[in-house]
This record gives sequence, C-alpha cells and structure tokens, in this order.
Amino acid sequence: MDYIDKEALSVPEAVFAAARVLGIEEKDAQVQVLSAPGSRRVKVRVGRPGVILPPVEAGQVEASAPHEDRHEGRREDRGERHERSERPERAADYAPQAAVQRTAPGGEQAGRAKQDLERLLAAMGTPATVELKERAGNVVLNIVAPEHESLLIGRRGQTAEALQTLINEFMGRREGDPTLYLVVDVADYHGRAEERLIEKAKALAAQVLQDGGEVSMGQLSAAERRVVHLTLKAMEGVESFSVGQGSTKKLVIKKKD
Repeated sequence: MDYIDKEALSVPEAVFAAARVLGIEEKDAQVQVLSAPGSRRVKVRVGRPGVILPPVEAGQVEASAPHEDRHEGRREDRGERHERSERPERAADYAPQAAVQRTAPGGEQAGRAKQDLERLLAAMGTPATVELKERAGNVVLNIVAPEHESLLIGRRGQTAEALQTLINEFMGRREGDPTLYLVVDVADYHGRAEERLIEKAKALAAQVLQDGGEVSMGQLSAAERRVVHLTLKAMEGVESFSVGQGSTKKLVIKKKD
C-alpha cells in the first residue's frame, strides 16, 4: 500500500503508528490531517516518501473520530508490534530513499503561516510571540512563551512537532502547494538540542578514534539518529549504524576497520 489512514490521541502518535505499518521512518512520511481542530481523537493520512496523496475533500475532514473499542485497539497495537519485530533491520538510517520534495515558503507565505500559528496558540489558551527565523536552510517559526514553554515543547518535543504538522498542513492547503515546509520550534528547543547532540557525537567519535572499538549513544529518535549519521559521515575513520527495533533502536559509533 502507498498510504494509510490512522487514528490516535495526537498527530505524532498517529503518524508513528502509520509509519510502522508502512515500514518507513516518521520523518520521511507524507502527512495529511483529516480531523478538524478540537477533535477528541485525530485522524491522519500517511503516505510513503514521494507518493502523491489524494486531495482531501471537505467531507473527509471529521469533527471527531468514531469511538474505538479499547480491546480492539490493544489487539491492533499488538499486531503492529509483531509486524515490526519481523521486519528486517536496515543497515543505517541514511540508506538511499525516495526523495521527498520540500520547498521553503516565500516571505509572504511564511508570514501568513506565522499568523496562523499565533492564532492557533491563542485559541489553545497559550498566547505567544512567534519569531520568523532561518536555520540550516529551513524557515523556522520559533515560539517565545516563557510561561508555556514546557507545555508547548511536550515530551521530547512532541507537542512542537504536532504544531509543526498542523501548520504545514494549513499552509499547504491555503497556498495550494503541499511541498511547502517549515519548522516549528519552541524557545529554540530543537536547535539547542541538535547542537548538544552534535557535540556529543563528535566527542564520542574522537574517543573511538583514539581508543578503538565502538561506543553506543543509547536510544535516539529517528530524527536524532539521522543528525548523528550525517554529522559523522563527514568524519574520516569512523562509522555509525543503528541496532535494535522500533523505539528501542540504539545508535553505535565504531572505528572503521
């Protein structure tokens, strides 16, 4: 199958579950949000990289998802975990994949997305200032809200990622261009975390070059593993690879033989 519809309590959870069924990484997925804002459960359509998803008609957007039996949900989750356990492990997260077209929005488009995010935050009861920035070639909407930082970041940045998915979906529909993409951050959380991750990876790589052998960086998200892989790809004498399954994946840095 090229795409699948999935329901969950949040956009990241739904994308995670659908990506596992399709056998892809969440960061590579094409995502459409099919639920209206304020729905008790969210519904998303997730497609493989490069797949053009069918347009969402007005009648497809649901105000609230139908009630799902809890026992059925558990059985479905168990089935997905079983499927993941039997899927062969890829050698590395940066293995060749179908290219995903992404386009940075223009100044006026980014300005309208900034206004959308400010209105959304106000409607959520967490009004905030949004800064328009550029980082690593991406347009970034950075939320400045000292009193709401923890809430808007969420566990390991999941709330910020959900806001990013929604704003990109709104922007793509309004501008008529689904390839438009920008990053939503809160108090530069992702930027600072990425810098710390890169520094740690380089320090461990230097240790491996000196002492030999290999060292594990522990469990990292798919996005974090990709950052490390791309960072160390530019360093001579070391290599990195992932071991494990699903959420238990660990990244290992090894001195090249």
